[in-house]
Amino acid sequence: MEALISQLSRMQISEFFSRNAPVTQQQCNLEAARIAGASARPATVQGGTSYTVVAEGYAVQFRASNSALDLEFLGGVEQAYAGFTPLHENAGKLGELLIYKMNNVGGVAMYLARDQLYRDNYRLLRQTLQDYASFFASAWYNTPKWMPYPNPELLLDDYTSKLTELSRALPNRFRQTLEYLIARLPDLFADDWPMVPNHTDLLENNIHVDPSTGEACGHLVTGRITEVSPFGMSLGGLETMLGINKIREGWCYHANQQALRDVFWTTFYEALGNNTDERIEVARLAGLFLANGWEYDDEGNKVPVREGSRDLAYLDAVVLGK
Repeated sequence: MEALISQLSRMQISEFFSRNAPVTQQQCNLEAARIAGASARPATVQGGTSYTVVAEGYAVQFRASNSALDLEFLGGVEQAYAGFTPLHENAGKLGELLIYKMNNVGGVAMYLARDQLYRDNYRLLRQTLQDYASFFASAWYNTPKWMPYPNPELLLDDYTSKLTELSRALPNRFRQTLEYLIARLPDLFADDWPMVPNHTDLLENNIHVDPSTGEACGHLVTGRITEVSPFGMSLGGLETMLGINKIREGWCYHANQQALRDVFWTTFYEALGNNTDERIEVARLAGLFLANGWEYDDEGNKVPVREGSRDLAYLDAVVLGK
């Protein structure tokens, strides 16, 4: 796994500097060292639209202007998930590249710590799941009231339209669940249900853990993959911690995934004061369908996933338990 990640990161770095010439990687490394006041090295895990350098207690990130971070929005995210996300600040420019400095959350990307987390019947993963539950629950209490959010009526119409299209296009085995979700969607926009920043791409590369303890060090967020929507819409991200997407077999849950799932939900509901509102499950399932119910056809059009696709097999596993 580490070799594959290293290869992917080298490719992403090469592509980033090809797109953003004449600025070079060496120039960015030197500038990052100057900003942080310490020697710098490329982060182990890179992204497709940025170049990140780690220097002591900081991470310095370089971005093209068309991939700028919305620091005001991220300030709201940082407040909603206080203690779980890095604090971002503007650090100037290098040529045409924008520079951002943030505290280094430490640890390693979760998929680089699988061996440690999975040992002894997933003992350390249980700690990660507890911290992850606290991360989700934090937004219920801490999302700032000033944070801008989309028009609820328009967002409800958008969700309803998309889930209705999926109910017509996906195999019949999903229809009952989708019709239930469509009927319950308005409840997610009631005055007593909070709108919070939800990460729309919760994967093991976004979550950093201490491989010696399993404690979650932090969750990496950007404005481009975070949206303000009803609380619970990103809870489907839990599934990524309960199994592995294998090349041949597709999605495979851990043998004790139910026990691990119970660890998460026990901590989550305790953090919410034992609030077991059904809307939590409605939001979780709606988020899973909206995130995984679509694919792109040969012409680049976004269409419902089809029988035989890996995404549909994933929905079978996480929604229907097949």
